[in-house]
Amino acid sequence: MGHARAGAALHGEADARWGLTLIDALASDVAVTWLGAAGCGLYLHFLWTRRDAGAGTGLFLFGILTALLAVRGFAWLFGGTWLAQLVFAAATLLPMAMTLFAEQLLRRHHPLWLKGLALGVSALFFTLNLFTDLAGNTPLLLTFLACLAVVTASNGWLLLWLRDADLSANEARLARAVVVVVVLALPLAATDFREELGQVPVRLGALGALAFVYVFLHLSESQRVVRGLLARMATALVFAAVLAGVMALATHGAGPGFAEAGLRGMPVAMAWVLLTSIFVRIRAVSLAGEGSAFLRWLLHARLDTPEGFLHSLRRLPQTADHVVLGEAELTGYALDALFEIAGRRREPVSIGEARAWAAIGADDPAANETGHRIEAAEQLADLLARHEMTHALLVTRQPAQVVLLNLPQGANAAIGELRAAVILRLARHLGQREAA
Repeated sequence: MGHARAGAALHGEADARWGLTLIDALASDVAVTWLGAAGCGLYLHFLWTRRDAGAGTGLFLFGILTALLAVRGFAWLFGGTWLAQLVFAAATLLPMAMTLFAEQLLRRHHPLWLKGLALGVSALFFTLNLFTDLAGNTPLLLTFLACLAVVTASNGWLLLWLRDADLSANEARLARAVVVVVVLALPLAATDFREELGQVPVRLGALGALAFVYVFLHLSESQRVVRGLLARMATALVFAAVLAGVMALATHGAGPGFAEAGLRGMPVAMAWVLLTSIFVRIRAVSLAGEGSAFLRWLLHARLDTPEGFLHSLRRLPQTADHVVLGEAELTGYALDALFEIAGRRREPVSIGEARAWAAIGADDPAANETGHRIEAAEQLADLLARHEMTHALLVTRQPAQVVLLNLPQGANAAIGELRAAVILRLARHLGQREAA
């Protein structure tokens, strides 16, 4: 009896440990797939805000991936036939979405047979999923996976086959990068079918989607784009290993369970690292896009006369409230001394610099060769303060022309001053050309 009770207790403990392992694996699966949905959703929003020509196919593909990953987390967590049907309603559209996306990347039409194959697979299995439980029908599910693999391989083969024949150098690099990331993502996607394959501890398909977004955001025009992307992925893996190790140390300590806890946390850590990198990269690209507004303004600015150019400042957000001062407004100011101090500067003069010049001159009167530099600096500081402006552009002395600007402060101060310096140089050049 004692042995029987001991055996039952051991079996009960084993079952409890097995159940706990399954719960941990399920929690990891759901966390990874929802992090993947967040990454695809961020890229979807990024594409939507840019509204580039041809972005429709990207919106279609990443919209499907976002919906698929988001709903799949709920399906794994709660179960239910209708949730599984929602997941596969999105999944069955992937063959068509991938083919259209690859076609748009190459900016040329795919062969008609590939378009027909992708459309037929999507239409057939989307319809079947409406009337049957595709997730629970193993023969149909395996057939769909085989068709999806054929469509994916066909797109990849087409990218490689056209690389040397019909693509430019940049398009060839893009094709190589796409093929590499798809090859890396396919084994990860296969782990999502843990019940069918068996012996798969965690589902990692969402990592493939995150890697796909990561690669597109980090594409460059360097000659070694594939090597660079692989190096970036390796770096992300190292950071994920460090993060998983730190979390394991914090939750389990440095004892016997440290290595096991670190391995269990590795998928979530990798998904988090990729998601963070995606967010940071999108933010950086978005800021660069905001900076291109200055280039767009410069493209359409009037360059016929200094007055026309300065009038164009009204159309630039950061200079919309600028003030142009001429001979009449500057009567009585020590302009000769002011232009002697800063008239040759290529950068704008800030109110802080004007006050500093006045303070230095006051402390050392002998340094003021003309005797008017203190007065000129004080007048400039007073002029900026009175108009509630931060910087002055000393354009020309004859005729007198000074532009006052209210530039952004804080983290964007250096960028604003650099743009103002470009405006100053152009205004001076136009003034010199008109005087000549």
